[in-house]
Amino acid sequence: MDVTAILPVPAGLADRADAVLTPVAGDSQLVRVVRALGELVPVLVATAPVLTEAVTELVAAHGFSRVPVVVAAAPGDIAQCVAAALAHDLVTDAVLVHDVGWPLVDPGVVDRLTSALRAGARWVVPARPVTDSIKVVGDDGAVVATLDRAELEVMQYPRGFAADVLRRTVDGAAAARFDDLDGELSARATLELVAGDPHAFGVELPRDADYLAAVIASRQSDSAR
Repeated sequence: MDVTAILPVPAGLADRADAVLTPVAGDSQLVRVVRALGELVPVLVATAPVLTEAVTELVAAHGFSRVPVVVAAAPGDIAQCVAAALAHDLVTDAVLVHDVGWPLVDPGVVDRLTSALRAGARWVVPARPVTDSIKVVGDDGAVVATLDRAELEVMQYPRGFAADVLRRTVDGAAAARFDDLDGELSARATLELVAGDPHAFGVELPRDADYLAAVIASRQSDSAR
């Protein structure tokens, strides 16, 4: 079974386009994710109409000639971007959906996701145990309980789907975030988990630019040893 990766660039990023288009440590988040995924599986970028010109120019400027850029229906939220991608001929029976806010892609995670999909999984997500202390806070700001971390997992990206499950989920849906679709997905498929990347993290630029640059530099230093 072939697997295709979809990278949505939704309208919600239009007001902070720097988050995906401005270089950090030499590459923008968009370019870094497309390059990393493209070394593992075919990639398709799905953008909101308002970001079409900027995204298309960036993809072309970095020589991603085999990476199609499709334009979602307006306004171009997450669900509309994914729906536009799923209509493209490149899409296979199984897909990975990434979040451009997670700029570092671990090949091991992608391998575990694709293996699970090929083994019959319909919805599979990388996850890691929660290590932080999680508190429940009342309306007055006081801590009222501590959640048991043993029962909690942190969900990461990319996320894997049987294409037909995802297609039925996004058809007519509206979602500002991909997690908004979890309720509808759970009605169509059983969620399976694979081991995530202990070093994965989401960022918000430009706030986290220095942190991201430091992590990238550290990884490059480690790989050079």
